[in-house]
Amino acid sequence: MNPRFAAFPRKYLWQAPRGFFFKLTRNSDAMLKEMIAGRSVAVVGNAKSLLDTDFGPAIDAHDVIIRLNRGFVVQPTAQGSRTDLVGITPELTEDETANRFAPQAFVMLTPKMRHYAFKRPENIRRTIFYAYRFWLADLNQIGRRPSSGYMMISYLLRLNSAASITLYGFDFGATQTYYNPEGYRTPHDYAAERAIILDWAAQGRLTIVSA
Repeated sequence: MNPRFAAFPRKYLWQAPRGFFFKLTRNSDAMLKEMIAGRSVAVVGNAKSLLDTDFGPAIDAHDVIIRLNRGFVVQPTAQGSRTDLVGITPELTEDETANRFAPQAFVMLTPKMRHYAFKRPENIRRTIFYAYRFWLADLNQIGRRPSSGYMMISYLLRLNSAASITLYGFDFGATQTYYNPEGYRTPHDYAAERAIILDWAAQGRLTIVSA
């Protein structure tokens, strides 16, 4: 049997409904706001160019460190060593995400709840869900599906609670994502995201630290 058909009942009849239940019955905005209120926040992207830096100590000096997708720490001197919050991806299992990042909380950024496969109560309780209306607004602003990094930044700015937001490891496609294979084609419009994020930086809403 085709693996996609075999996974249909699990994804659409179990994971999606329970994911939507958790999402709709949780005040995710309040959860994240409490984590970042009055604190310095570092959002660590996964551009390969970051690995050539020595930003690790500066990243670790922030009150809250956010990582994304499969952005495991492979070079602490460049990426820092701590993870307080991680934007989760369907490419990783619950154990991989929890054990390799060991975060205080998780953020489910994609609106596709069929990908939310967490089963452990302690991890479910620590999951924050990005509202569909925010995702849709991002999509309309960019004109293409937003990247995880863009959604995380957008979410922080919407909450308007952090003392500061600093981006590391974002070069908007100038170098590839360090864990992607050569020739990988992104579904995102990094040029459009770059223009929007640079405008936010010009307004003083965040700081971008470049390699």
